[in-house]
Amino acid sequence: MSPLQNLILGHSFTNRTLLQQALTHPSYLNEARQEGAADYQRLEFLGDAVLGLLLADLLYQQFPGLSEGDLSRLRSSLVDQPRLARLAADAGIAPLILMGKGAEREGGRTNPSILADVFEALIGAIHCDAGFTAVQKVVWQLYRPLVAAIAADAPAQHDAKSELQELLAARKQAAPVYTLIDQQGPDHDRLFSIEVSVDGMALGQGQGRSKKAAQQSAAESALARLRS
Repeated sequence: MSPLQNLILGHSFTNRTLLQQALTHPSYLNEARQEGAADYQRLEFLGDAVLGLLLADLLYQQFPGLSEGDLSRLRSSLVDQPRLARLAADAGIAPLILMGKGAEREGGRTNPSILADVFEALIGAIHCDAGFTAVQKVVWQLYRPLVAAIAADAPAQHDAKSELQELLAARKQAAPVYTLIDQQGPDHDRLFSIEVSVDGMALGQGQGRSKKAAQQSAAESALARLRS
């Protein structure tokens, strides 16, 4: 690799062996037979986990009003294969991938699956090369514009719980109490029912796929009642 290729995704590698491993498709080793060389698959495994954690942290901070389910769906959209492949292509990674002649003839350098795998492997390699803070910087630089665009397109998050608490405080009433009154369905698809009360008097009920979502729904019901 040339010296310029040492800088990838805004990170300058100290350990060039890690960089080469992250860029090595299994087909290359089958043909080159380099002793001691490794392909990107183990680094891809690590990079997938590191990327998921960093994006969870970024989304958690950026969208305080979103439920667990909404955050999960948003994170999934940011790490799906087409998204990762585009990030890899935009970063100029495709020409740097080491792959066998057969894989290249079959269009390996434009294969979304391979590009996405190499992108994750590079994230894993950066973590191994320089640690968590360094890879966090890379991921946030890449994803902050995407997350900012999502935030700009999304409607403002309505926090009914905070609004209810402020209304009760303005009326010099006690703080609301949220009580789980029912839950149905299997663990992976629960439906929670929450009741909100003040000084023992029920003001509203709500349902949701998470307790937080059900609390928001109950708060909305209470606000509607108090303002009617």
